[in-house]
Amino acid sequence: MLSRINRAWLRFRRRLSRAELAARRLKLPVSEAPDHTPGVLWIQIDGLARRQLEHALARGRMPFLKKLQRRHGYRLHDFYPGLPATTPAVQAELHYGVRTAVPAFSFLDERTGSIDMMMQPEAAKRVEADLSAQAEGVLRGGSSWSNIYTGGAAQEESHFCAASIGLGDMWRTGKIGTIFSFAFLHFPSFLRLVALLPLELIIALADALRGVTQRQKWTRELSFVIARVFVCVGLREMITLGTKIDLARGLPIIHVNYLGYDEQSHRRGPSSAFAHWTLRGIDRSIKQLHRAARRSGRRDYDVWIFSDHGQVPDRPFSRVVEGGLETLVRRHWPDPDRVAHLAPDAMTRSQQRTSPGAWLGGPRRQAREARHQAAANLRSEERDAFAVAAMGPVGHIYFGYELGAEKTRQLAARLVAHGVPGALLRRPDGKVDWLTPTGDLILPDHAAELPHPAERRDTIATDLVALAHQARAGDLVVLGWGRDGTSFSFAEENGAHAGPSPDETGPFLLAPGHVHPTPAGDILRPSDLRQMALRHLGRAEAPPRPRAEATVTSDLSPSAPPDLAGRPLRVATYNIHSCCGLDGRYAPGRIAQVIAQTQADIIALQEIDVGHSRSRGEDQLQHLADALGYHAYYAEAWKGGDGAYGHGILSRFPLRKVHHDALPRGGRRAETRVAIHAIVDFHGHDLHFIAAHLGLGRRERIQQIDALLGEVWLGTVPADAPVILAGDFNTPAGGPGYRRLTRDLHDVQAHAPAHVALRTFPSFLPMRRIDHVFVAPLFGIESVRTVNDERARLASDHLPLIASLRLH
Repeated sequence: MLSRINRAWLRFRRRLSRAELAARRLKLPVSEAPDHTPGVLWIQIDGLARRQLEHALARGRMPFLKKLQRRHGYRLHDFYPGLPATTPAVQAELHYGVRTAVPAFSFLDERTGSIDMMMQPEAAKRVEADLSAQAEGVLRGGSSWSNIYTGGAAQEESHFCAASIGLGDMWRTGKIGTIFSFAFLHFPSFLRLVALLPLELIIALADALRGVTQRQKWTRELSFVIARVFVCVGLREMITLGTKIDLARGLPIIHVNYLGYDEQSHRRGPSSAFAHWTLRGIDRSIKQLHRAARRSGRRDYDVWIFSDHGQVPDRPFSRVVEGGLETLVRRHWPDPDRVAHLAPDAMTRSQQRTSPGAWLGGPRRQAREARHQAAANLRSEERDAFAVAAMGPVGHIYFGYELGAEKTRQLAARLVAHGVPGALLRRPDGKVDWLTPTGDLILPDHAAELPHPAERRDTIATDLVALAHQARAGDLVVLGWGRDGTSFSFAEENGAHAGPSPDETGPFLLAPGHVHPTPAGDILRPSDLRQMALRHLGRAEAPPRPRAEATVTSDLSPSAPPDLAGRPLRVATYNIHSCCGLDGRYAPGRIAQVIAQTQADIIALQEIDVGHSRSRGEDQLQHLADALGYHAYYAEAWKGGDGAYGHGILSRFPLRKVHHDALPRGGRRAETRVAIHAIVDFHGHDLHFIAAHLGLGRRERIQQIDALLGEVWLGTVPADAPVILAGDFNTPAGGPGYRRLTRDLHDVQAHAPAHVALRTFPSFLPMRRIDHVFVAPLFGIESVRTVNDERARLASDHLPLIASLRLH
């Protein structure tokens, strides 16, 4: 009854949802897939290293992300972005699976003869055209928000992306009107935006004044005020509102990128209070999107939160060498006559950094793009001598003529001797010489000398080699980061990324507990995240889960001595409610995810359908066993014209002998109940596991408990054998049936150290303790827990109960 009421309430709330109302009123296309179909929402926090995230969590700046870990079972994973550690390269691997697709954020494109910056639409489109010729974009059928690439999403579903046109395109496709209509329907969100913009403007002006007093250029400070207000507040709120629409429509995959922290970090540094201030607003936006994803009536969304790279605090190189990298290259060029006519330029293009606001479009977009193109085109003297593309701690020097290996090494050595922390020289054998002030290395041979965690050194060394040999890389690649911790940026900024430092290559993935990242190599990287999403969406085949050979014999064999001390065992019981959730969705995949979170070795499952039309005619137990890699045994309790119904066991260990039989019925109209007795081959020893699902009537349950304690069931188990009895007993703790069970067996909840009893029914508001695990006194109980996150509260009307056991 309670579960039916909850389903009715969820349907009523969903029908009144502003997002649903907006989708209907604006006549937007919606997903036609069944509502149990999985979906993925990627939320990217641009530029946030794991170390900075942990600092923000500890300081209380991201309370919702902390809640996801504490109450919703989310886990934090290390994530390696590849090199260069910059958004265009990371998203190329994430969206298309192509590693080191670009050598930096800014590089020379020989096809156009200009220095491209990946925030410019034409440059991003050219790169994405190359990528899409190699692989299909992961965002096909979905939407892309504030990314470099569309990722395979249609043009009308790509918003504020460098590879899409920008605001003009959004106006033509009607998305601007959609967002403003949605903002009106979400009037509290609209009022918050109206209030936040002037507040952020005041804070930005105060910070700009402080920057001017610290001898920063006032023109740059004022231009940054506009970028800060728009990117950190206006763009963030527009993205959040638009993504809510897409979640209501049920798009299969949505990739959202919040730029605010990265933008602030470039200006004031990644550890600054100025940058961390933006994380509060991002955290609040993530909370809204997570809630919208859970309430979507058209798809069952997973929400994965990650960063594409970190940032490192640095100093602008121009403060060490006046005129910056270009001036230093000109000063030490091996052929002085070639560069004698070049006039010094105190503000070269390698020092400039354009705000993300520059590519967001607008009425004068074509004129602005023309100015960018004119500025990017190589001057004639650069074509004759050299050109430099350097934004961040990685710089590329392109030669206008063949310099030769000896002169190239001479130039690299001079740059390193006069302040550049490192230079990469390509070798004929495919390796790279890394010149540094403290000595030269050959990569990848000397990977062990990198100051990174051991598991990352080989990968970083290999990626540095790939970066130096990338087709668009400079003839000489210089690094602003050194192995001694030195860090410079070749742009005017106090925080930078692209290089191989531990912070830059140390972002994070925050994923639900049922998500178990499976990297193809030693560490998780963007291509792995892409494959995980494709498998989750059913667009790629999941690798088969290994399973030990199962043998079920027909006769009992004598138990081996239970010499199992020190071997942990996790057992669980879970009523899966025919895989029909409290939101009305039939979703066996969601049940599988909850079971995966239990990490149980043996599980008693109740209310399993086989062949029912209400469950698409599936064999639910076999589906779960195949999805999770368990052995399975099913016991039929009832069979009719529309399928069968019963309960079963999932076990990671082979089942040596299993039998099941009916329990006493409380009357003609009472439902048939069965129990299962399995002898589990637990590391070569016999472990007796009995699973049961008892009736609803009090007298009926007592009769069934007496039968379980009698000669047919527990009476056949040797007195010194390890035995576990688990299931949905429909019996509260303290009742007469419960007292009979605890005469010879221990209730794991009553004997767990310092344990507070956990209720398991109903799942959305647990009030009753009717699911139990009882064990022989041979077992010590280490801990007892439930999976009680938002997914588990919807997946079934019960929560799973898990006990961690040890044999004395």
